[in-house]
Amino acid sequence: MPFNYLVTVCLLYVIALFAVAFIVERRAQRGRLGWLRSPLVYTLSLSIYCTAWTFYGAVGYAARSGLEFLTIYFGPTLVFIGWWLLLRKLVRIGRRYRVTSIADLISSRFGKSNSLGVVVTVMAVVAATPYIALQLQSVVLSFGVFASATPDGIAPPDAGRTAIWVAVGLALFTILFGTRNLDAREQHHGIVTAIAVEAVVKLVALLAVGCFVVWGIAGGVGDIIARIDTSNLPAWQVEPGRWTGLLFLSAAAVITLPRMFQVMVVENDDEGQLARASWAFPLYLMLMSLFIVPIAVVGLDRLPAGANPDMFVLTLPLAEGQGTLAMLAFLGGFSSATSMVIVESLALATMISNHIVIPLWLRLRPQATRNEDLRSVVLTARRLAIGAVLALGYG
Repeated sequence: MPFNYLVTVCLLYVIALFAVAFIVERRAQRGRLGWLRSPLVYTLSLSIYCTAWTFYGAVGYAARSGLEFLTIYFGPTLVFIGWWLLLRKLVRIGRRYRVTSIADLISSRFGKSNSLGVVVTVMAVVAATPYIALQLQSVVLSFGVFASATPDGIAPPDAGRTAIWVAVGLALFTILFGTRNLDAREQHHGIVTAIAVEAVVKLVALLAVGCFVVWGIAGGVGDIIARIDTSNLPAWQVEPGRWTGLLFLSAAAVITLPRMFQVMVVENDDEGQLARASWAFPLYLMLMSLFIVPIAVVGLDRLPAGANPDMFVLTLPLAEGQGTLAMLAFLGGFSSATSMVIVESLALATMISNHIVIPLWLRLRPQATRNEDLRSVVLTARRLAIGAVLALGYG
């Protein structure tokens, strides 16, 4: 497909997300959010747990390790099914004490220790940087798989240029809708709604590819089951030690990752939203995982030896001449990557400004608490932090 056409579709998609976020922000300013505060939007915003690694990489994980990929879904499912034990308390504490981040929660637990908040912030930035890089890499790889030279001979840009344009675009979006003004509860209704839209896109895209694989390439459910039975997928057996460790890791991740804490605790308006999400979010995860094994099995069977299984979601439709479906799959992966980067960079920027920049500013300028309005300083610090976090990911 011509690269210019691919870029045009991406730009139109991003413009649509800008429009959604802008309209919701305007409604929020007028106090007319209405159904935008519904449990449905809240549940869909939790889908940022499913990053590009999940959208693309789960198929590759299944191709390499069999059923072990299910652990990344089972961990969060167990946490949300048992929401009454832990998540309810987290949300209540967050609302009561106006907690703005995971660093704020941990530092508050130990006497509002800002030093502890700094440690948590630094750990979060260090841990999240390669994860952000992975999202940028997934967009670059999908561009490389999908794009071809334009008819007039203009080749697509190299990976570095593509990555920097994506990083700059995400930084602008996050700054525009995440740092327009200060909110005491650090809620960002425009971004949350845009993330919910992206959640629908990536779910529809993955289900569409899965349905095409089962009923378009294979001969239906019976045929795909037979293919799975005769496939050479490795490690179908369950290894209790590995599964226990991975379940614990994924369960901890859904609680402690800065982006998950942001949407689950900080953006929560009503405890009833969490009650609905306790079954709706596991249902979303189940639908996201429904066709992973069929796509892996058919991809290993149909695509050439040595093909990257992490990209089967995209390369299978392309190999079968399904350009429209491949474009939908591309947008699904693009949504998975961008939604994660937007919320993660916003959450990290909040932590950096609250626990590092502003305390340092007040220490260097003690008179600022009396003579200056710190709102502009906080907003500037967050904008610079968003740019810095994405620059680290790009680097």
